[in-house]
Amino acid sequence: MNIAVTFKQIDSSDAIKQYAESKVLKLEKYLNNILEAHVILSMERVDHKESGVAQIKLSAKNLIVNAEEKSADIYSAIDLLLEKVEAQIKKHKEKMRRKNHIEEEMGVPGVGEEIPNLELKDDYERQPLNVKEAIHKLEKKNKDFIIFKDKESSKISFIFRRENGEFSLITPEL
Repeated sequence: MNIAVTFKQIDSSDAIKQYAESKVLKLEKYLNNILEAHVILSMERVDHKESGVAQIKLSAKNLIVNAEEKSADIYSAIDLLLEKVEAQIKKHKEKMRRKNHIEEEMGVPGVGEEIPNLELKDDYERQPLNVKEAIHKLEKKNKDFIIFKDKESSKISFIFRRENGEFSLITPEL
């Protein structure tokens, strides 16, 4: 992981820099694919009081975290900042865990799982048809469904034969 620490309106100090770097390195136990972290430390004066400001931009494989914290001194600002980032990472990981769990329940293949074999068919009408013509072709070919472009609406439509022998038309709204 590449860690950059920048000081603004504050004297740079190896002790503060090492403290910030050590705190950022501890994030690897929550997120092991961190690419880089840029920490900006500064002091700002509000109502005649100085306060430490710590900001971070953390880039990982599939996550970018931006956070900022202010406190009476720079060390406590760093601590608060890293607690906030930790919480964001945990929230993201829980969200991904729930998403993967839902996909597993629904049977959606995840990473590393094989997609079942799909049979690709070029089985649709290339010429625009009206609904009557589509039903006629469906009966003529003795198939269960037909996909076609409706002459009147120019939308892709789908007609299928139900179990009772009647036809149903589906025209998706795009």
